[in-house]
Amino acid sequence: MYDYLLVVGPGRSGSEFLHRLLRGHPSFAFPEIKERRYYRSPGAFRRARKRLDAQGPGQVLCDVANLAYADAGLPRGVEALREEGFRILLVALLRDHRDRALSMMQFRKSRGELSALLGPRRLEAAVVRDRLTSERLADIYRTDADVLTLSFSALTRDTGAVLDVLASLCGTPGFDRVPLQAVNQAVGARHLWLSAFGSWCALALRRLGFRRLLQRIKENEAVNRVFFVPLAGDAERPSLSVESMRLLDASAIACRWMVNDSSKRVGEGIYLRKTEQPDAANPDYGGPPKPNP
Repeated sequence: MYDYLLVVGPGRSGSEFLHRLLRGHPSFAFPEIKERRYYRSPGAFRRARKRLDAQGPGQVLCDVANLAYADAGLPRGVEALREEGFRILLVALLRDHRDRALSMMQFRKSRGELSALLGPRRLEAAVVRDRLTSERLADIYRTDADVLTLSFSALTRDTGAVLDVLASLCGTPGFDRVPLQAVNQAVGARHLWLSAFGSWCALALRRLGFRRLLQRIKENEAVNRVFFVPLAGDAERPSLSVESMRLLDASAIACRWMVNDSSKRVGEGIYLRKTEQPDAANPDYGGPPKPNP
């Protein structure tokens, strides 16, 4: 049914969990690294698709590219692939804006990222700035692709229903098992300087092009035990200012309005927008009225 399944959404919205689910199914094929962003290069996509077709028909080429939700080149890249006749299903992940922000703050603290090292106010500003806005969601809905929108609660609490919808849309056999690993489990840095050093090394590996090596390191449980420890309690969890909560809530309201207005509900927290639906496909569609924070 589809040649390309592209998963987008802000970090800490369940992409790693969905990545594990899909990798366990023989009908979904992945590159060796996450965030391959095939939509940026039709040539790279054609080569990957050709290699996959040589192995046998019926597989969907998958790409979990979180940051693509904020990539201005996403609509243009999807349109280029569609013009070549490729069928695309774009999966947009949504999570309650407050929950995602708190989870991302803890994640960045545990890794000693620069925004966390600069203090709590800079960290809070960074995660609020990275939120999924209605404008970014409108750009996703304007792409020339079918869009399946999944809430974090549906993905993690009613996983079977989500997988049934994906299998039905992609024309694949159903999923026979679901991994039970924790989703977005909050951890703390074993030593802040050690986590910061690890983050800088990871950035250097990414910039130098050693992305496959970086992927293997990130997935190694022994490495994770060296760098991270479980949280001791709620005292270690971050908090949000009233101003940030108002801004996040306003964005959440606008995003919910847009999802309900542009897509058909096919399950609890599961929405499908087909390309032929007029409102979302209309290039003049400006999204919902912006709520007053």
